[in-house]
Amino acid sequence: MSQARDKNQRQSASTWGVLRPVLYKYMGPELYLVIPAILAGALAASAGFGLPATINVAFPIVFGEKELPLEVQDWVVRTFDPTDMEAAKLWLAVALIPLVMIVRGVGTYLNSYLLACAGTHILQRLWGEVFSRLQQLSFSFFDSHRRGELMAIVIQYAHNLQGQMVTVMNDLIIQPLTFLFAAGYLVYAALTSNESAMLLGNLLAAAMVVPIVRYVGRRMVRRMRQSLSGTQQITATVEESLSAQREVRSFNLQKHQSDLLTKQMTQYNSLIIRMSAWQLSLAPAVEIVSSFALAYSLYRGCGDGLTMEQFAAIATAFYYCYDPLKRLAAVLNQTQLMSIMVSALDQILKAKDETPEPEKPKSLPSPVRGKVDFNKVCFSYRKGEPVLRGVDVHIPSGQIVALVGPSGSGKTTFINLICRFYDVDSGSVCIDDVDVRELSRTERMANIAIVSQFSALFHDSIMENIRAGYPAATDEEVVSAGDSARVTEFAMEKPGGYRYELGESGGGLSGGQRQRVSIARAFLKNAPILILDEATSALDMKSEALIQESLEQLARGHTTFIIAHRFSTIRMAQRILVFEAGRIIADGTHTELYESCNVYRSLYDEQVRLAETDGKEETPS
Repeated sequence: MSQARDKNQRQSASTWGVLRPVLYKYMGPELYLVIPAILAGALAASAGFGLPATINVAFPIVFGEKELPLEVQDWVVRTFDPTDMEAAKLWLAVALIPLVMIVRGVGTYLNSYLLACAGTHILQRLWGEVFSRLQQLSFSFFDSHRRGELMAIVIQYAHNLQGQMVTVMNDLIIQPLTFLFAAGYLVYAALTSNESAMLLGNLLAAAMVVPIVRYVGRRMVRRMRQSLSGTQQITATVEESLSAQREVRSFNLQKHQSDLLTKQMTQYNSLIIRMSAWQLSLAPAVEIVSSFALAYSLYRGCGDGLTMEQFAAIATAFYYCYDPLKRLAAVLNQTQLMSIMVSALDQILKAKDETPEPEKPKSLPSPVRGKVDFNKVCFSYRKGEPVLRGVDVHIPSGQIVALVGPSGSGKTTFINLICRFYDVDSGSVCIDDVDVRELSRTERMANIAIVSQFSALFHDSIMENIRAGYPAATDEEVVSAGDSARVTEFAMEKPGGYRYELGESGGGLSGGQRQRVSIARAFLKNAPILILDEATSALDMKSEALIQESLEQLARGHTTFIIAHRFSTIRMAQRILVFEAGRIIADGTHTELYESCNVYRSLYDEQVRLAETDGKEETPS
């Protein structure tokens, strides 16, 4: 028994331990809203005392058992000069009840509105911090998390947390105060009418609610965690299916995906039903206990000669005692749910950044030349099998270098380390003799432009998608970059020209057109280091030829790295690095490598064979 009690205490302490830093951190700036909300809540809660007291005063006057005090009657005569004094007294008595409820309604509205404003501000800051943190975390963090799960945490959890926080704060202000005011009236009634025995009996019955609340709360916590996990799984499945519609349809996976989602939804719904069964049982349980307490009050009251107005007032006060207990029971479950969601968000905020910003970042020498050095670099993903092994290579500024090798040989990893998307296990990667780990993210990426196989375009105009390469660029500079990448040719055919709005992921443009927008972005950025990562591999020969001209123009005067499987795309390279099993096994020109490197020769001959067979591949000169 003591072990269970200790477990509950630890659980409660853990919940408060999770929520307390959040409340302190995010609630502090909102005290100008929270403090008036507390005062408004106290005003609303005062009805717990005011309404029973009003009933006790008004009922005897309404039913003719008592008269208004003489002072009040004189005031009525002086102020209103009524023709029918009896009707005036009746109206005055009954008006007390809506007056109390007006006070309660205004207080409740102000309390809820002010807390909703505070909750919205808190959500905005929390969302901003979590999203900013995600932008800073290294790629290794995203390698170990499903995108759909992160979306569920960032969007759904943060949104739900705001609603939960407003509800919980509202109830934590109004309900305890309402209980205290109502209990205060019961104490007052007991002291003035010698009904303390009945009062104590009902308070004892109220205590019976506590173990019920705790029992249901324990049953809810585990199911809450499971329900949130189920939400993440469902979101991840939907996101993966929608983002891979081409693959889903090409492999006829529609039924498989639908069946998977149906299975997850069935498990989730079953859990929600079980959780609802416990959650919904709480209010009836409290009400049943309340009914027994009220019946006991009626029985004792009749025996002790309690008048109708006294009993009505005490019954109202007891309602205002039990209703807060019932609501606070729901608050207990909500705080448990909040602590789970806060923990998930907190894991993102406190996630270890594998590529942290340097405490004292260095600056690249001006002007930036773009020289790149790999000094005995070793690297592995998640501390597994090494992907790069002792890579030691030096690229002078302005050189165009092609990276060639079988899939999985380390070409893309080589590029990722230049950008510091990951940190090396040993050795160093330097730009202009400055270790990339000593550069700030802004400084590093301001000097690197990337054109990848599937360039990300945003749901915005063609102009703004190009301007992403250099946000401070003028419209004229954007159009000039578009001219260089041959974007103007198709942009002017679109409604609105460069103002033409693209759909999600560049919808409305062909593959070649999307790549030209991406190349224009790189033209506009004009960074000293250029990375072309399979920039033409998804295009047909005609589109590739158009893109190739733009890429050759873009690469002039920049330190350029080209990753390509098709050898036609590396014909402008001045130097070729051949990768195999994480090592650079050869370094030279096409002629030198064809004569001396078996791996390169076999890759090249295979390209020639495919070109002769399909007539699709242009071989380098």
